[in-house]
Amino acid sequence: MTTDDYPQKITFGEMRDSGVSDVLIYCRDVGCSHSKTMSADLWPDNIRLSDVEPDFICTACGKRRAEIRPKFSHARIGAG
Repeated sequence: MTTDDYPQKITFGEMRDSGVSDVLIYCRDVGCSHSKTMSADLWPDNIRLSDVEPDFICTACGKRRAEIRPKFSHARIGAG
């Protein structure tokens, strides 16, 4: 699998600028669906989420296929 298989995503810096400090990491294997939350502090601002996706190996199934997304907090609905 090459990095061309992964759509280009925002940088960790852009993500942090929007107030998000954690990422959700999902196994791309359709039969696995393992996921994990992780701090984004490990990566510098100029690195894209899609740049590190190919490097992850699922601890549940052992496959190298990750999907990384910003972990947005839950939206608050209604009057505050």
